[in-house]
Amino acid sequence: MISNQESYRFSGHDTFHCKEQWILKGIELIDNQGDIDVFKRTEAIPLLGVGKNMVRSIHHWLKAFGILNKENNISEFANLLFLTERLDPYLENDGSLWLLQYYLCKTNHSSIFQLIFSSYFSDKATLDFSEYQILNFVNRLLIDKDQKEVAEKTFNSDFKVFIRTYVSPVKNEKTVEDDFNAPLLSLNLVSDTGRKNTANQTVYRLNRGIQDSVSSEIFGYCLLNEFKEENSVSYDKIRKTVGAYLCLSNEGLEILIDKLCEENNEFVYKDDAGVRQLQFKNNSEEFKNKMLIKHYGVQ
Repeated sequence: MISNQESYRFSGHDTFHCKEQWILKGIELIDNQGDIDVFKRTEAIPLLGVGKNMVRSIHHWLKAFGILNKENNISEFANLLFLTERLDPYLENDGSLWLLQYYLCKTNHSSIFQLIFSSYFSDKATLDFSEYQILNFVNRLLIDKDQKEVAEKTFNSDFKVFIRTYVSPVKNEKTVEDDFNAPLLSLNLVSDTGRKNTANQTVYRLNRGIQDSVSSEIFGYCLLNEFKEENSVSYDKIRKTVGAYLCLSNEGLEILIDKLCEENNEFVYKDDAGVRQLQFKNNSEEFKNKMLIKHYGVQ
């Protein structure tokens, strides 16, 4: 869950969902220019080959996906994936997409992702949702935290970007190929149910499940990143954070925890007197990064 001290952001993307090639283009721009402030300069427009609004959007998504850290520097995992080790610069591996999904929720730079995948569904029996349901939930949350409600127009743009991140648009003569170019589409985490609510809004569904394409190494990396310097963490904490971010059902989470412990003796799962927790024998940065590198088959 988001702490009381954190603020919420529902803009910054200039209504553009993230295109797959933007991530590598953005990180290479920073690396080639050797300047994290390159996005603030006019030469970023010809260097990226996009308009001014898209330059801002690319910068937003680099932060939202954790490619740039809070200090605006290229993050450790982004360096491993795209620059130093070049583990998967073209995002051809499912593990890379799951990492992006994890960080998109984790960073809270684009708040709607964490709110929908984790906060909103933390106590819901159904996985269906519509724009108004999420808007009402968000505004109740903001009021509780003495923060200003989000404008309906602002939220509408943000919700559309969220949906375009996961749901392919209906093909018609107006649809352009660019609409299908979003890195997380193939994860199939959100579906259009084909139904409308009483306000004639589309009803969507969160596809929580077993998520077979999440490897134990990617799962382990996310856990070690989420719970830095901790020796143990409760099952419920995992369920509300990493489990929710990766859109895992309870069964899917239990399967991954079992697999992780079977394949790595640095993780031990305890279930004593109804208290379920996962213990970490090694929670160092070095071990965390080794987990990531191991996923890509690099020795």
